Amino acid sequence: MGLFDGTPLERPVVCDRCGLDVRDCTCVPLTPEDIPPEKQRLNVRLEKRKHGRVVSVISGFACRKEQIQTTLTQLKNHCGAGGTVDGDCIILQGDHVQRVKQHLPQLGYRVK
Repeated sequence: MGLFDGTPLERPVVCDRCGLDVRDCTCVPLTPEDIPPEKQRLNVRLEKRKHGRVVSVISGFACRKEQIQTTLTQLKNHCGAGGTVDGDCIILQGDHVQRVKQHLPQLGYRVK
């Protein structure tokens, strides 16, 4: 028995692709590698770390690690800075927020 069973707040959960109830849906679930860059929305922010170091953090990736690594390489070459992948985030050394926000749409990503 659900929390909202029998109340007006109870709504059936439907599949986004076929519109059927999720219990009746036969669609194959999307995996992160199926989501194209055009449908991903990334956050770019500046963080201050210990000893006053500044890093640019790009988060919100919903893709394979290989794709994130490729994007990191392209951003490092574009910005001329070092960087790393931390989970589903890219961390670039230095304040490169404006450069990254201009370059990500060229790679096909949407930026908040």
